[in-house]
Amino acid sequence: MQIPSNISTELAEEVGWHIGDGSMNFYKNRGKLKGLYQLRGHIEDDKEHYEKRIRPLFEKLFGVKLSIRDMPSTRVVGFQIWNNDLINFKKNLGLPLGYKYKVEIPTAFLLKGSLKRAVIKGIFDTDGGIYLQRKNNKLYPRIYITTISLVLSEQLLRIFDEFSLRATRYSQLYNKKFNRKRSYIVTIRGVDMFHKFMKEISPKNPKHIKKYLDFLNSQNL
Repeated sequence: MQIPSNISTELAEEVGWHIGDGSMNFYKNRGKLKGLYQLRGHIEDDKEHYEKRIRPLFEKLFGVKLSIRDMPSTRVVGFQIWNNDLINFKKNLGLPLGYKYKVEIPTAFLLKGSLKRAVIKGIFDTDGGIYLQRKNNKLYPRIYITTISLVLSEQLLRIFDEFSLRATRYSQLYNKKFNRKRSYIVTIRGVDMFHKFMKEISPKNPKHIKKYLDFLNSQNL
């Protein structure tokens, strides 16, 4: 395995995936502690993203070959890697072991606008969504990112403000996805903000691109 030597936009996007869908820790494996990294998304909604975006970029960054697997019993798709160097690298970047209650964007990825955009892209492509609500016979768009980390939600609000993307936040106590922990939902609403977000952040998950195209097509009816 190779370890990236530079802070790049590609690494920033991968860190965004980790913040959204990833987990890591050290576990006993044949009598020794060994690092395990896992990245998992929805078995249907995210499969194309894992196959066409995540796999080639991860392999390029870390010099490994990935096997993307369907896990029907838990309705997820993804991969796992046992490797101490990978876990230590990510830990040194500032990503937490175990639960991500206090996960945040590491400082190294907050120094340039291009890095901020890339890490937000990674987070949104794994932990974000687009909801198109019908109002007055038109589709009204809402973009959202959900997290159990209060500090991450605050970072998202600050970054969106820097990019002149109007965002709000609310919290809810019960959320099945996050094991009934309090979650924070950062939301961007409205047609103008939708266009600006898609241009500024440029998501790569096909499910988001399809939703945007559906919205554009609806505007031409």
